Amino acid sequence: MLKDRIDRELSNLERVDLIRTRAIQPDIEYMFKHPLTPEVVYNGLLKKERQEIHEQIALVMENLFQNRLPEFYETLAFHFQKSHSILKAVDYLMKSGEKSMKRYALEESHEYYKEAYELLSNKSSRSQEEDQLLIELLNKWAIVYYYRGDFKGLTDLLFSHEKMAELLDDKQKSGMFYTWLGFALTCRMRLSKSYQYLEKALKMGREVESQQVIGYASAWLTWTCMNLGNLDEAIYHGERAQEISRLMPEDQYLYFKSLAGLGLIYFLKGEKKKTYETGKKILEYSRKHSNTRCMVLGYYITGFSYILNGDFSSAIEYGKKAAHIAADPLYSQIANDLLSWAYFYGGNFKEAEAVINEIVSYSRKYGCEMLEPYDGFLGVIQIVNGDLNHGYKRLEAAHRFCLEIEAKCLIASFDSAIGMVFLNIIESVEPDDFAAMAKDIGFPIKDIPTAAKKAEAHFTKSIEVSKEIGAKYILAEAYLFLGLLHKAEKRTEEARKNISKAIHIFEQIDAKGYFKQAKEALASLG
Repeated sequence: MLKDRIDRELSNLERVDLIRTRAIQPDIEYMFKHPLTPEVVYNGLLKKERQEIHEQIALVMENLFQNRLPEFYETLAFHFQKSHSILKAVDYLMKSGEKSMKRYALEESHEYYKEAYELLSNKSSRSQEEDQLLIELLNKWAIVYYYRGDFKGLTDLLFSHEKMAELLDDKQKSGMFYTWLGFALTCRMRLSKSYQYLEKALKMGREVESQQVIGYASAWLTWTCMNLGNLDEAIYHGERAQEISRLMPEDQYLYFKSLAGLGLIYFLKGEKKKTYETGKKILEYSRKHSNTRCMVLGYYITGFSYILNGDFSSAIEYGKKAAHIAADPLYSQIANDLLSWAYFYGGNFKEAEAVINEIVSYSRKYGCEMLEPYDGFLGVIQIVNGDLNHGYKRLEAAHRFCLEIEAKCLIASFDSAIGMVFLNIIESVEPDDFAAMAKDIGFPIKDIPTAAKKAEAHFTKSIEVSKEIGAKYILAEAYLFLGLLHKAEKRTEEARKNISKAIHIFEQIDAKGYFKQAKEALASLG
């Protein structure tokens, strides 16, 4: 028997003083007397002999520990890498990568997948089954790229294998490939292209009746459609993903990612109660399943419900909770996203600037362009700090970026923000002093009437886009600002009409803080 043979050989090695007994309980363990002994022995073997030894070690481990294999994924991956069994090595490297990802060791996970990828992609000739395995590897590796926030790296990797995915007979794997590519493109704010890939994945999923592909395509279409401003379509896809998540209860990501997307849409539509309830639902799920990533999104969505209410201190509290527990680079920026909104709209510009600088730096480093528009908020802060010329240019650049990618929610927000810049100039500068001020700071405005026209044009555009997409929160804000512009221009009836519209919407969406602000503005008209 093998066991008897091993025992005899170990006894011989102990007798000649090459090894010593290190422990007897719970199992007998040996150690080399000199640490260089195994290296000398190993280097004295031919490569073929080494491969055979590694192969045998791995096979014995598989047999001995078949009921505890997850504990030994990393060791099995190592030995199969050194053997002839490349596909076995790839399998255990992928399992090691998935195991590390679940315990938040992202860089370690990334390295396991990278090693598996290099083994398989460098193989001189691959069968169709091996190509399928390579696409499966990319589909599993993609979530590690996602949590790292490296969307430039992910899109480059996926595009380089798009032809291979297209030629696969397995539409389940191809469909998941296109869902990841589509979502990565959303995160890079290439929204039209993202929509095309996700629709393609959705079609494939339906053809082969794959609930996973349909579910993931629907979950990510929620976010793509939201960014495009197609809020009703986004809700349709989010609710579809939620239905499928109930059929796949083991897939926690599908559940909380699609639900978080719905939460943000409710925020944009001004549905405070739904936003709050969605956040709490995600938090309850996160506690039940001990899922920290889910908890970050729960704090994130709940925080936005407080922003709708004008309760910025509570929003900041939830943003800090999210930041404290975030274990992934991307989810740290998600926490910063909430904090930036809460600080900015709460008028705490110093803290907002620090957080937004971190967001923008991260965006440019990793190609996470969904965070790039925050540069526009830095422009507003520069203006508040007196650097009107550079701040305005920065804000306009962010606005142009949103126009180019057709991100309608952001377009509406930035039109409102640019209008506010002009409104603040009108409110703070006397007509006789304006020309001198404009010359000193290099601001591209010649007189007060031009500033007023520009402000009105931006507020009107914000109202038009907000109405089109159903973004009541932005719509009410734009009506309020337009009313304040008319007030500054001594057009009292126009001011009263627009502020009243803002009050009606703020009351409708139960935004108590903004409602009070708008009522005070209306009362000031006399």
